Amino acid sequence: MVRRFELFKFIHAFVIAAVVFVVQSCSSTKLVPPGKHLLVKNKITVQGDKINTSEVEDVLKQKPNLKVIGVPLRLKLYNWIDSAKTEKGRIKKLDRLNFKNRKKAKREIRINERRRQRAIRHGEPDYIYKKVRLRDTLDPNSTLRQLIKYKFGEAPVVADTGAMTRSRVQIQAYMHSKGYFYSHVSSQFDTIHRKLNKHKLKRKVVANYDIVTGTRYYIDTVKLICSNPSVEHDFEVFIQKETDKQGLNSDFKASIIDKKQINLPFDADKFSAYRGELASYLRDQTYFGFVETNVTYKADTSRVSNSPKTSLKMTLTIVLGDRVVQDKNNPKNVTYIPHVSTRVDSVFFHFSDTSYYKGDFKSDVAKKGLDLKENGFIITLDDTVYKKIRKPVEDYEKSQAAGHKVIIKSQVDKNLLGKYKDSIDFDPHRVATFYYNGKLFVSPALIEAQNYLENDNYYKEYYLERSFERLVQLGLFSVIKPEIVETYPGSGLVKVHYYLTPATKQSFSFEPRAKNSNGFLGLSASLNYNNKNIFRTGTNFVFSISGGFESNPSVFSKDANGNKIKTQERSFNTLEIGPSAKLDIPGLFPFGVTILGKRQRPRTELSTAYNFQKRPDFSRSVLQFNYIYKFLVGDGKTQSVSFGLPGASVIKFVSIKPLPEFTEKLNALNDLFLKNAYRDQFIWEDFRVTYDFDNDKKTKRKYAKLRFVYSGSFSIAGNLLNGITSIKPQYDTAGHKLFLGVPYAQFSVIDNKVVIYYKTGKHSTLAFRTMAGVGFPMKNSPTSLPYDYSFFAGGSNDNRGWVARTLGPGSYQGLLDPNFAITQIGDIRFNASLEYRFGAGGILNHAIFSDAGNIWTRKEDPNRPGGQISAGFLKELGVSVGYGLRFDFTYFLFRLDLGLPIHNPSLPEGERWIFSPKTEFHTKAEAVYGPDYRNFIPKNLYRMYLHFGIGVPF
Repeated sequence: MVRRFELFKFIHAFVIAAVVFVVQSCSSTKLVPPGKHLLVKNKITVQGDKINTSEVEDVLKQKPNLKVIGVPLRLKLYNWIDSAKTEKGRIKKLDRLNFKNRKKAKREIRINERRRQRAIRHGEPDYIYKKVRLRDTLDPNSTLRQLIKYKFGEAPVVADTGAMTRSRVQIQAYMHSKGYFYSHVSSQFDTIHRKLNKHKLKRKVVANYDIVTGTRYYIDTVKLICSNPSVEHDFEVFIQKETDKQGLNSDFKASIIDKKQINLPFDADKFSAYRGELASYLRDQTYFGFVETNVTYKADTSRVSNSPKTSLKMTLTIVLGDRVVQDKNNPKNVTYIPHVSTRVDSVFFHFSDTSYYKGDFKSDVAKKGLDLKENGFIITLDDTVYKKIRKPVEDYEKSQAAGHKVIIKSQVDKNLLGKYKDSIDFDPHRVATFYYNGKLFVSPALIEAQNYLENDNYYKEYYLERSFERLVQLGLFSVIKPEIVETYPGSGLVKVHYYLTPATKQSFSFEPRAKNSNGFLGLSASLNYNNKNIFRTGTNFVFSISGGFESNPSVFSKDANGNKIKTQERSFNTLEIGPSAKLDIPGLFPFGVTILGKRQRPRTELSTAYNFQKRPDFSRSVLQFNYIYKFLVGDGKTQSVSFGLPGASVIKFVSIKPLPEFTEKLNALNDLFLKNAYRDQFIWEDFRVTYDFDNDKKTKRKYAKLRFVYSGSFSIAGNLLNGITSIKPQYDTAGHKLFLGVPYAQFSVIDNKVVIYYKTGKHSTLAFRTMAGVGFPMKNSPTSLPYDYSFFAGGSNDNRGWVARTLGPGSYQGLLDPNFAITQIGDIRFNASLEYRFGAGGILNHAIFSDAGNIWTRKEDPNRPGGQISAGFLKELGVSVGYGLRFDFTYFLFRLDLGLPIHNPSLPEGERWIFSPKTEFHTKAEAVYGPDYRNFIPKNLYRMYLHFGIGVPF
């Protein structure tokens, strides 16, 4: 008899197949008007030089319907839904909305009439009018048919000769922009013949574009015209030291600096993009007001008029012009002034808020004869100057000798600790003026620490961008408007103003969400309270109560009597609930915001949580406290470090109450690894450190298409408690030391992850990930790591040829073990995945992948022979291949991955590949289970698994 779960999957597969069949059966030309043709393909033929045809396709004015695996699925969906029924459904829904609105309008009249009568009875002159919100009938929500037809579907693309003509003109313009001034483009529609009857034509056409490239122009000389010596110097530095995104600097340097002949293809698009990049660079070199239009080009082709067309050369002249300034008195007049290096004259923060103002703000403003708003923001009446940061004492001569790369403190005065003191003078760069009303709603030290355009320092545009980003990251403001005001054009001085409107301080939210934990789906929800500015320090406080259901397998497939556990294949068999609280504090608490530099953006995270889980085998309670410091390192963009408070990074108490059947099974197996994992434990992490690197936000990357991500962590726990409990040790029956009557864990764990993304096309990426980790159980945890710190293999985010937590350890032959535990854990992990992601950039995209990996134990486990790590560990990797669908709904990505194992390490060596005969395995299975052994092992040893996931796997 087919099992209920298998029948459920069969029905769903049948429904999906039926829908696909119905959609596919719809004629593609069903809704094409009579006498018209469906455009099915744009065919580009090139004669001459090889060009990028994908760029040519981008300029075409008419493109065929999007295809998924060769099928115009969106067109099929559009044709499948009847337009008349769709319109009828829309009108019917509109009638329902109008009917509801009429009822709401009558209800509004009744409510206000009752309020009016009540006001009359109480002798009140007026009452509050109740406005009932009506349903939107101008832009109502779409019906299901509308959603399928117009949102997911796509109307047929009817071939248009006018669009073809415009496309031909665009291709010609594209060819000219690439230096093919003698190119020729022609186009025509070709009707497709039927396959079975070639004498009969289909109502489908192919648009053919024929391109004859001709000879391309090449630049052999580049010249520079610039009347400003400082700008010219910085430009020369740019082409010599910087790598531009267009790859032009090396040729420009060779021609302008080295005076060499070059052979650079003419490309107007690259030159245009280079203008913006150069202008941005010069603004970052303190040239305020330098824009793209200050960079122009002159191309000289006259000198090659008699040259043979096989060798067309030109001279390119780069002109760096002066700044154009509009006359204030007469906007039609402009003047030209030279670009100058610019400094910040002063910094101002304007808090557009009256929450802390005592009195009638509107009246007080009117009394002073002021407007209520200034520059679009509420005017401010109070101000204060922030000036608290002391500047370090510097020995100028020694600092100069070191190239001013480090500050060398003068060895004159010392403090009580014997260290040289900072100056009594204030740092002139760390000064800012704050404008507010009544009282500052947040610490000025915190706000000033987000500003990089410092007083009496050089103006650089990326400082402005970074300041804006850091102010946004605080989460304290709903509106942030920076404004740079030049004292007068060409003065070389600017005033920096930040206009800030505080965001709502406190809020409640309800968040339903889908979970994907180690490949197991779940549904949960949380009720949250958020205070973004507790104690007016910018500290973010969040209190949540969350709960939900999750799908988790039983640890064992059979109980102690050999009977199958009934809850094994149930979905949402785990209940989870618990409160949590978190404080996100700016700076390293309790040392403050200024303990580190601005680039480091230090933060402290204090959190506590209680979590209760009721699982098929046991109930689990976890009480946890975290004290974590976080800050950026290096350039403040690519690297971050977090570490726990030394001695008390993470404190966790785990209480497990197993069901009698689970305890009986554990005792019967006498597996020390599992017993250690599923027992009450006290985990006190002495220290934890995590390092993350991601070059995605790096401003200048040598390889723009390549993204590199690394994450590494190290944790050590139990050593402090081991020292404390050594004074008067207490032990349990297994010989473990106790702390507060509970055994504590003692271990260390190192984990590493590397992810590399390479963009192979506009909508395609090659992604690679490898993970390697090892744990070291120590004196008080002699057998294995705690459950939460152990490694697992398999699942939607790991090796997709196996169900989560079922792969490994090592070459352990779980299929031949009657006491096989479904959930497998280990002390060592190694995994590598390669995935090619591609699509058309719409909702539906694809992936093909290959995963390899496994877990191992450091010590031999008699209950899992073959699980210990050895020199031949590479032969014990589980390998799988597969295909995935990605449904990108912008706000979240839902994916389906179908994985097939092709190398199974749990089979005997020599029989692990999918194509290998399984003689030895069947012989062993018969010896273990008897003649009817096939009833105890899977019918298919290489079964495909379908994984559901939220977001990409890595």
